[in-house]
Amino acid sequence: MQYEPGTIDCHVFMECKEQIEKMLLRLYKIDNTGHICDQLQSIYRQIEGMHDLKKINVKNMPNQDLIK
Repeated sequence: MQYEPGTIDCHVFMECKEQIEKMLLRLYKIDNTGHICDQLQSIYRQIEGMHDLKKINVKNMPNQDLIK
């Protein structure tokens, strides 16, 4: 995953999405895990939505607020 400047929250979102991607890759290889994969994909989309909202909010705040 590429580096994306932003807040700590954005880094947490990226890290969580990456972990879900890894789980999905492993679970797809196991029979009868489709329901779990569906739930993980839903969670991934929720995190992605939160991340998108955070990025929009970060773009709208002054640069000094990014440094904490």
